Amino acid sequence: MPSSPTHGRRRSNRTVTKKRASLVITLRGVQKMFPCLIVDRSQEGLRLKGNFRLRRGQLVEIVLDDPVDSLRCEVVWTGKTELEQVGEVGLQIVGK
Repeated sequence: MPSSPTHGRRRSNRTVTKKRASLVITLRGVQKMFPCLIVDRSQEGLRLKGNFRLRRGQLVEIVLDDPVDSLRCEVVWTGKTELEQVGEVGLQIVGK
């Protein structure tokens, strides 16, 4: 499994998964929904892959398909173009 920028600081084990979800982003006061793939998940957060642009510190919502649930998260890192993690983001769960 590729290493993430938070490798070594992780407080709980991550579980590799390939689950579809939706990422809700508020842009200029309007909520937009983007499809995404949950690559892995831990008790504290998620790593997503998708076609969207986020910035560190941004608050987003993840809508899980099964079971239907949503999580409020903060972007803690974004993949860089020169690394394997292009198109990926690391999110920390901040509440429901």
